Amino acid sequence: MKRLRVLLPVLVALVLLLTFSVPAYAATSNTITIQGTPAYIEITTNVNTWTINGITGSGYMSNNTTYYSNPGGDTVAPSATVVDGECRFDTTNAGNIAIDLSVNIPDFTGGDASTNSNLGTNDTTKFGAYTYVSGVAFASKVIAKASGSSVSISNLAAAADKYWGIMLTTQSNAWTSATAMSSSCTISAVAH
Repeated sequence: MKRLRVLLPVLVALVLLLTFSVPAYAATSNTITIQGTPAYIEITTNVNTWTINGITGSGYMSNNTTYYSNPGGDTVAPSATVVDGECRFDTTNAGNIAIDLSVNIPDFTGGDASTNSNLGTNDTTKFGAYTYVSGVAFASKVIAKASGSSVSISNLAAAADKYWGIMLTTQSNAWTSATAMSSSCTISAVAH
């Protein structure tokens, strides 16, 4: 009995020691799957050329004259509220987010090399340019600068498209040669 009295506390201490030293078998980690879909910007435009006064005109441009990329006529201004049929270009948002579009028209090269006034108005050796957009008042047209133009089309949803056109007023001075000039108009998209 005396042995049992001495052995019992030792056994209880041993059981308690083993109980607290045995590791618990609970979950000690979790796995989290991380996914991400990139915001993707891509645009396409149905037509990538415009010959000034070449839609219904002779293909030759006169000085101090306003031309429109209007399929209805090179010198025919769009309606008060522009409609699709008055716009040569149709740009589609082929990406997966809403975008804003701006149009830049750099200086011409070759021939008289007329330069962009960046004011929308012409001058002796400078042309003025605007963009106009279907469904928007023509009076709200946006100046098309050589670079840094303001947004012409705002919040174009993914998979949506928008018709737009260019209004260009040629330089006021007479041309000094018959050599063709060209410019590379760029429409650019950024996330809305």
